[in-house]
Amino acid sequence: MKKHTTYSCNISKQSLLMCLLIFSCCVFACKKEAKVKIEKEIINKVAPISIKGLQERSYISEMSFEKNLEDSDNYKSKLISYLSDNLKVYALVTIPKSEKPKKGFPILIFGHGFHPEPEKYGLSTKTGKDWRPGDYYRGIPETYAENGFLVITPDYRGHNISEGFEYTQTSYLASTFYAIDVLNLISALNQLEEGNTDHVFYLGHSMGGDVGLKTLLVSKQIKAASIWAGVSASTIEQALYYGKYYDKNNSKITNESIQNYKSKLNEVISNLDFEYDINSGDAINYIEDIEAPLILHHAQWETSVPYQWSVALASKLFTHNKKFEFYTYNSKNHLFKDENRVMAIQRDLDFFNKIITTKINKNGS
Repeated sequence: MKKHTTYSCNISKQSLLMCLLIFSCCVFACKKEAKVKIEKEIINKVAPISIKGLQERSYISEMSFEKNLEDSDNYKSKLISYLSDNLKVYALVTIPKSEKPKKGFPILIFGHGFHPEPEKYGLSTKTGKDWRPGDYYRGIPETYAENGFLVITPDYRGHNISEGFEYTQTSYLASTFYAIDVLNLISALNQLEEGNTDHVFYLGHSMGGDVGLKTLLVSKQIKAASIWAGVSASTIEQALYYGKYYDKNNSKITNESIQNYKSKLNEVISNLDFEYDINSGDAINYIEDIEAPLILHHAQWETSVPYQWSVALASKLFTHNKKFEFYTYNSKNHLFKDENRVMAIQRDLDFFNKIITTKINKNGS
């Protein structure tokens, strides 16, 4: 019995060692699996201001009426506000006085361009008082409204009295934050009683073109977009072009000079609380994801935004078999004037109304 008992104890020790070994293997396997899972999550994680980051987040907001503005014989105007990333952003709404269609007026979002002094955006240069959208863009929202479109022109954060001035100081990243403002605005369009959210369009000028392309890559609610002299180049190309533009000693460009042109941008990126690759935020790298038809306009001899950028965008649209029209103007004007403005607006109206008519004939709405 004693020998048998000793033998039984030896078996128990071996079993215990085996259990410990199995347990250790299981723990190691679980830790390895957890590590792989964490590594995959890190790999799959995208920067919130990258195109993929914009596509993955949600947008929701509500409009608040602020005040009525001056009317004309053909349109009425009001100021509204909404929240974008908890910032109060204002927008000018220009509404036709013509008879409202059964389901409301088609909606046109107007994305304005860069302003050197954002807090003075929309102010009259003569009186200094608020006169959205300001002298420079005066007449554009009104003309589309006179032709039956409800036009909404957001300030963008940090412009005029809209909150978030610090975002206007983020160099070439600013247009992404402005796109977020437009996307939050789109989420609230159903609160416009006079508007038809089945027919939403976008018009962007200059930097507003960059804002628009990023918006189009996220929102499927925009049925078509017009881009006037649009910024569409990569961030590096923008930094090089504008850096060289303002550099008096620009006859020679080197890696060092480009890094100097990017210094402000690099500083902004270094202060972000996430990793960010600027290529991931360039709309021109994701043109294959755009579904809405585009109409492009650009004066061939202007220098504020190179004509070649629209040529490159058109070639990308062609390569990816996207629907587009591209019009060239024999002018140096960054913002169209006189007969060129009349022509560009009429081409937009024809482009948008054709889409509206096609949709009505197809769906009856």
